[in-house]
Amino acid sequence: MQHETQVRLIREALESIDRGAPPMTEAFTRNDPAAYTSQERARREREILFREYPLVAGFSCRVKKPGDYFTDSLGPPPMLVTRNNEGQLRAFANICRHRGSRLVEGCGSGAARFSCPYHAWSYDIDGKLRAIPEEAGFATLDRESRGLVSFPVEEKFGLVWVTPREGGHINVEKYLGGLAEDLASYGIDDFALADQRVVRRNMNWKLVSDTFWEAYHIKVLHKSNIAPMFVKNLALYDGFNLSHRLVGIRNSIEKMRDLPESKWDLIPHATILMNLFPNTICVMQSDHVETYRVFPVPGRVN
Repeated sequence: MQHETQVRLIREALESIDRGAPPMTEAFTRNDPAAYTSQERARREREILFREYPLVAGFSCRVKKPGDYFTDSLGPPPMLVTRNNEGQLRAFANICRHRGSRLVEGCGSGAARFSCPYHAWSYDIDGKLRAIPEEAGFATLDRESRGLVSFPVEEKFGLVWVTPREGGHINVEKYLGGLAEDLASYGIDDFALADQRVVRRNMNWKLVSDTFWEAYHIKVLHKSNIAPMFVKNLALYDGFNLSHRLVGIRNSIEKMRDLPESKWDLIPHATILMNLFPNTICVMQSDHVETYRVFPVPGRVN
């Protein structure tokens, strides 16, 4: 985060503390319950938000070398991300072109080919169909047209982004607007993956995201753990195209009052939450980043 942005946010935080109230709009807004219960809306969200927009598929550190790969099965199409021998990232539907079986599971390194567990059709790390057992039965098949379905992919700010639609478009920096500069400043490219897990809950996917975007609940819901660390009900908002940033302010921000602005540093005294539209939340702490990717489950209103 640029130092001038940090100074602006620290000023806003201290002014809010002195005023005894957070920044407010003129009126509160209401959410229509149908946004969380409509079957039709859930269908459209899955078709538009999760197929037409760049989604964070994982961290760059998982595919550092040629032959590295990982899979992701949370979105509507299962995905396979690989790094080829030229060092380029490739993203595919993790689906064999023969009978639609899941091609590979998990992650790994040193891969040269992926062989389907059903009939052993094999593809290289560029997605080209390379081997068909008993190929005489497929004498007229055009191999060139039966490679893995490819998706647009970009590697930006330590994250792998995929638009999970054949023929889709991707331009992450344009899509993020000014938030791209924020992400770049944290150096996530040099981070290592410490842990990951999948949590499944029977609830609307937007409710998970909603919880991150207000500080109102912290003094109540988190009163026994993190609440004493934070200024009550204070969070600072900035919008960037479809995405946004929310900064939760720690009580230690008071230390800035005794320093000249040239030495102000927001990062140790805040939790910085970034909404990477539509479904990814990056939480920057002073020494690590937490990333939450929230997906609906097909067939349910969620």
